[in-house]
Amino acid sequence: MNNPKVSIIVPCYNQVQYLPEALQSVLEQTYGNWECIIVNDGSPDYTAEVAEKWAKKDFRFIYLYKENCGLSSARNAGIAIAK
Repeated sequence: MNNPKVSIIVPCYNQVQYLPEALQSVLEQTYGNWECIIVNDGSPDYTAEVAEKWAKKDFRFIYLYKENCGLSSARNAGIAIAK
């Protein structure tokens, strides 16, 4: 696939119960030229396990872990690696 035209950044901190539904929604979109960057902002819950499962499921999901620094920092980390 060419470089994605749409980058979706999903910052996460202790909201793992909503993550599968959010990622499923991205996956079900009819437009397919996207990447979805899941940024784990140091969550102590099971965000890493869920995000890694999705990254293995579809190459367009990209998992990034970072130490907790807040929502803006998580978004910026996702933007920094967006293609």
